[in-house]
Amino acid sequence: MSKIVKPLLPLQDLDLEIHRLRTLREEKPRELGGVEERVRRTQGNVEAIKEEIRTLRLEIQKREHLVRELDDKIAKLTNQSMGAKKNDEYQAFLKEISGVKADRARVEDGLLDLMFQADEKAKLEKVRAGELREAEASYAVMKQRVEAEIAELDRELAALEGRRAELLSGIEREILALYERILRVKEDGLALAPVAHYQAIEDEGARNYWGCGGCSVEVTAQMVNELRQGREVIFCRSCSRMLYWKDESPREPAESKP
Repeated sequence: MSKIVKPLLPLQDLDLEIHRLRTLREEKPRELGGVEERVRRTQGNVEAIKEEIRTLRLEIQKREHLVRELDDKIAKLTNQSMGAKKNDEYQAFLKEISGVKADRARVEDGLLDLMFQADEKAKLEKVRAGELREAEASYAVMKQRVEAEIAELDRELAALEGRRAELLSGIEREILALYERILRVKEDGLALAPVAHYQAIEDEGARNYWGCGGCSVEVTAQMVNELRQGREVIFCRSCSRMLYWKDESPREPAESKP
């Protein structure tokens, strides 16, 4: 293995672990997403039922006011009927009073129906409020767990960052700068890639070749020879990762068996 790249391997292992923990930490808040959605949904249900109750109560108030107005009108017509001097006048008052009473009965029937609806909605509101309390309690428990796990991940990351700082002091500055530049643009945290054995199935049959362990693109024979010599840094032609030759790698790709 190249003496140039070898000091980077412990750093790469450490960076992969740091990347893994950071990914876990970033994903932790997302675990709350489902519970948060449930809380929002149940809150919406509670607000919706409250709005329905408010609307019903406003309509009940209007109907109650209308009933009072009709009662006043009936009382006024009744008093006026007492002063009627002719029978046909009196009968006219009675007919009008009967019509107003019929209107009052229809309004009152509607009022009773609205009051029944309001009572049923009030019962449903209690159910929805219970669902909201349950959702909020579940969220609080999960949030506490997630926050504890994030705190533990932060402690682990801090420890790894400390170990990383110690490793940096033993690495040549120029090669470290190359490594860091590649690492910054790799979402998987892999800046170093071993040369690995691959097999491709082609029209002529299976073909074995050496490829980049990061992206699997083929590594040329010249690059393999240069990696074996270990005198300079070799980069993958496709993903630009720094390549290295494992000491235990076979000298040539295994031949395909017919």
